[in-house]
Amino acid sequence: MSLTKRLSAVTACTALLVAGATVLPAHADDATASSAAVTLDLRYAGQQRPATVTGAATVADAIVQLQLTVDADDRVSPTLETPLSEGLSVTIDVVSTSTTIKKNVTIKKKTVKKKTTKLYKGQQKVVTKGRNGKATRTYLTTTVNGVSTTEVVSQKITKKVINRVVKVGTKSTKGLNLARLAKWNKIAKCESGGRWHINTGNGYYGGLQFNLGTWRSVKGQQFAKYPHKASKAEQITVANRLYAKRGFQPWGCRHVL
Repeated sequence: MSLTKRLSAVTACTALLVAGATVLPAHADDATASSAAVTLDLRYAGQQRPATVTGAATVADAIVQLQLTVDADDRVSPTLETPLSEGLSVTIDVVSTSTTIKKNVTIKKKTVKKKTTKLYKGQQKVVTKGRNGKATRTYLTTTVNGVSTTEVVSQKITKKVINRVVKVGTKSTKGLNLARLAKWNKIAKCESGGRWHINTGNGYYGGLQFNLGTWRSVKGQQFAKYPHKASKAEQITVANRLYAKRGFQPWGCRHVL
């Protein structure tokens, strides 16, 4: 084949690939074309085999002669203009792409933890319940030699996601006394319905219904001015101080024990 015709063939192959042609058409050899046979190490669409061509000068010529289906999405290595040589490895990956649009895709909320010194170690408090969001997503599926992978290429939020926020305590538990916890829980259930931060205005406060005089007599103000402002663990600690002096006698609900 003359140099002019060979370059024309390469140009035609390249143009067809860019244009998305499904089959590279054969072209006529001229009298000057070499009749030598070359065996290639061909890997086409993931399948490897030897392929012998005769009178082909470049990878583009070999594709034409072997009547391989190649389009603009496919990947050819080495390039179409590469001269052929015995044993040359030629890889053609067959590639196709497609897009899919999905509406109302759920975006799951995350849990965000924030440290706080207002809670003791081991305590947690949910401050924002959060909610899942919604989005319209465009997915691109790329198939190479029959193996597909899908990725998100664009996203439009239609409902904003709100993350769940949890406060995690870092305050030291040193100095707390949670002895008789089960019994204090029973008394609190009887005294206040187990509501540790209750204040009904009757002069008694918190889960164990301390009055201010009793609370102060065992240094409850160390934790909070009013009993219901203290944590459950702090109220129990103060109750154990009072227990050390008077047992369960100060509580009218002691009969539940």
